[in-house]
Amino acid sequence: MSRKSELYYEEIGDDFDAFMSDFDVERRGVLINELIPDQEFGRTLEVGCGTGAITRTYRSRVGDLLTTDISEKLALRTAEQNQATGQRQDATQLDLDDDTFDLVVSSECIEHCPEPARAVGEMIRVLKPGGYLVLTTPNRLWQPVVTGAQKMGLRSFQGNEVFLGVRELRSAASAAGADVLRQTGCHLFPWQLPGVKPILRRLDAAGDRLVPFMINQAILAQKRS
Repeated sequence: MSRKSELYYEEIGDDFDAFMSDFDVERRGVLINELIPDQEFGRTLEVGCGTGAITRTYRSRVGDLLTTDISEKLALRTAEQNQATGQRQDATQLDLDDDTFDLVVSSECIEHCPEPARAVGEMIRVLKPGGYLVLTTPNRLWQPVVTGAQKMGLRSFQGNEVFLGVRELRSAASAAGADVLRQTGCHLFPWQLPGVKPILRRLDAAGDRLVPFMINQAILAQKRS
């Protein structure tokens, strides 16, 4: 990631939550907790923790947690708030050993990398054989809508955004040595539309079938032994 991009995320760090929707965070938190296998986890890594909105949703389910972000300030702050260890890390070049973690969690991070598939590969590289990756990211189907909203001034976020398609995300995980056990999603259409949130919550139950059309996609992948 370029130094310019790093500085952008540092600058917006204190106001990062302003770019997020409480509804979106809630639905992604639900997805992540549904995908995390029901077992005890020792070493866990979160890549792209931001302000810890997602960290808080699953923290009680894991043991030794390392929170990382391209912004060291955000990584350390989130770690302090969640009884974890924090480090600055670039998702596309994790300075971490192979085969280290039982679980890697990442939500809405890889699309901010210049090479999202490379970030997926790095997360799988640091997993122990048999370890799990739980990841959410936007669906490339919706990138033209996001780009249009930015051009019209309806969206203020100006960071790098490269979305992967549903098949591309599966392929990236498979190429890196993991089997995708489940792929699902949330938000069949924009939650900003008036009165649609109750409908969207119900539609999320069909996320496995509707994921090709959803705004956000999520995978549970297991590293091959």
